[in-house]
Amino acid sequence: MENSAEKDPTDLPMSFAQFGIEPDIVAALDEMGYDKVLEVQQATIPPLLAGRHLSMRAKTGSGKTAAFGIPMLQRLDPANTAPSLLVLAPTRELASQITAELTGIGKKKGIKVVAVYGGASIQGQIQALRDGVQVVVGTPGRLMDLASRKELNWKNFQSVVLDEADEMLSMGFFEDVSLIMDGCTACEQVVILSASLEGDTTRLIDTYTSDVVRIDLSSDRLSVEGIRNIYYVIGDELPRHHYLLYVLAQEKPNSAIVFVNTRKDASVVATLMAREGLQAEMLSGELPQKERERVMGAIRAGKLRYLVATDVAARGIDISDLTHVINFSLPEDPAIFLHRVGRTGRVDREGTAISLVSGLRLRTLGVLEREFGVAFEERKFPPPAQMRKDRSAGNIESLIKAAELAICDGFLDQSRAVLDHESAVQIVAYLLKRNGDQVHDEQRSSANRPQHGPPRRDSDKSRRPHSGKSRSSRPPRSSKPRRRG
Repeated sequence: MENSAEKDPTDLPMSFAQFGIEPDIVAALDEMGYDKVLEVQQATIPPLLAGRHLSMRAKTGSGKTAAFGIPMLQRLDPANTAPSLLVLAPTRELASQITAELTGIGKKKGIKVVAVYGGASIQGQIQALRDGVQVVVGTPGRLMDLASRKELNWKNFQSVVLDEADEMLSMGFFEDVSLIMDGCTACEQVVILSASLEGDTTRLIDTYTSDVVRIDLSSDRLSVEGIRNIYYVIGDELPRHHYLLYVLAQEKPNSAIVFVNTRKDASVVATLMAREGLQAEMLSGELPQKERERVMGAIRAGKLRYLVATDVAARGIDISDLTHVINFSLPEDPAIFLHRVGRTGRVDREGTAISLVSGLRLRTLGVLEREFGVAFEERKFPPPAQMRKDRSAGNIESLIKAAELAICDGFLDQSRAVLDHESAVQIVAYLLKRNGDQVHDEQRSSANRPQHGPPRRDSDKSRRPHSGKSRSSRPPRSSKPRRRG
């Protein structure tokens, strides 16, 4: 039997206390800035407080973590130091985000949450588990590793959440997820959150839940509602990054992800932006996990203005206050475009997406307009000569301001000698380049700069073969390639 959440949200309570949420959690939510109950939370809190199984489809960034976290943390006993709530996530970044939010929600109640994923010290994670926690959030690979070391016992978990289940299964974790679910024999509540409730995701729901409440708060089509879409047509008279720098100077984003199509582009674009004095760092799969976490923490805290990333590197990240998405290069797949721009305009906030488009890629915009109803505004660049002049003037103005504040009287004689020298232009150009390199070093962490050695190997050794019988009703194994957790 299936039940659907069909109540009109306007008929539901509009404060967490009215839902029966206990004072410690309400006080924590107040501190976190939760000033209203969002639609997704209105729909999920009553059935989850009642202990029901639930499957939900909703947009990323719509408040899903709090939607399951608030009621499920309320059901936990802080005196029980054996973990009883398990949350599976497809990526390290998402696991880290979920952990931070659940920690905030449960801190006044005394709920402890630990994140477990590859790329971080497994010994530290083991110690946290031994010290006692109520909630474990992790990627499948590291969870399987900890279980093989006897540091996790699936039988302790009374509730399991699969977040972004479709993404997790598409990454090749079907077998691991099934084995984990099979091991959670005492589980009484399963929550499956996914952008798509089809294929393997549906089979998981059918296998591991019954009398499930199904909630669908997402339209059947990908959309960019509430996001302003702008495009600029670029020419070949100037290097592509000149057009990007012009757009950033005109739009002045508070915070933005600059999407590129290749890892090499991410390195080059982040370097060029930093040399212009812009707070820009790249997100790459080659970065150490600690550096990835530092970069993500910096942009969420407003200490970093620009993140340059490929789609793979940005998988699973959620930045609630992101004002802009910039497409340095358009992706070939329109669905990827929609996923990119959907990272701004989260939770009723306004967002802007800007795309740099060459003449050959204008047809991609046509597809997005016809098939997905994306309404684009066109902006035009000034003539290349004017762009060069404006950029030069801007750089000189910044340099003059810095020079006026500097104490450099001891170099005035050398300066005059340079100006009188026949190679004065070349010398000044060299000094400007040195200044740009110095500005880059001031704007960008040394750990985030391009590395010329071989790529790092992921330290997560958790991808091990497993044997043993599982329940006969388990869905067939996926033929998709498996990825590390």
